[in-house]
Amino acid sequence: MKYLSDYDHDQGLVLELPDHTDAAALIDYLGIPKSRVGMVSANGQQVKPDDILPENAIVKVFQPIFGG
Repeated sequence: MKYLSDYDHDQGLVLELPDHTDAAALIDYLGIPKSRVGMVSANGQQVKPDDILPENAIVKVFQPIFGG
C-alpha cells in the first residue's frame, strides 16, 4: 500500500489506538489523504468519519470507485 510502508496485504496491519478513536482520526493517523478514501468499514459495517471505532475492530479502508 502506497501510504503504509509496513502494510502486508495478507496479514493486514495491527494498530493500537486510544479509546474513542473515530474513523477520521484513524485516516489522519495513517496519513491517507481524505480524497483517497471512498468508504471505511468496521467489522463489516460502513462507518461515518465521526463514528467511534469499536475495540478490536477489523477496519477496512476502501478507495473511491469510479466508473459506470
